[in-house]
Amino acid sequence: MSKTTLLFLAILLSIPSSRSQNLDPADVRISLDQALPIAITKAKADFPDLEKYILYSVHPRVLKGDAEGLFWEVLWEEKAFPHYKQLQVRVYMSNGSTKCIRTEKGTFQKEHDKYIRP
Repeated sequence: MSKTTLLFLAILLSIPSSRSQNLDPADVRISLDQALPIAITKAKADFPDLEKYILYSVHPRVLKGDAEGLFWEVLWEEKAFPHYKQLQVRVYMSNGSTKCIRTEKGTFQKEHDKYIRP
């Protein structure tokens, strides 16, 4: 291997992943144990058809431009196959406020829904 290739590989491997995210404990005022009951209560209030959905995932997120900052994203996915519909509840870590969103795959995704192997 040439020196250029080795140098390129060394630089490439030394760059930290852009997908990694560090949560500072000082930024988390609402823990996951507190956020999950808040999200379930809010989902039951805002989505009367919640029994048609199953709890799919819970994870911390932050979106650029979102003034409220870090939040716990709680996702419910439609029980019926193929799971085109989702319910999202965001519980913000700073103050416990919530935001509910109902999403559905678009026409293109429905027509071209293929299993992608990892």
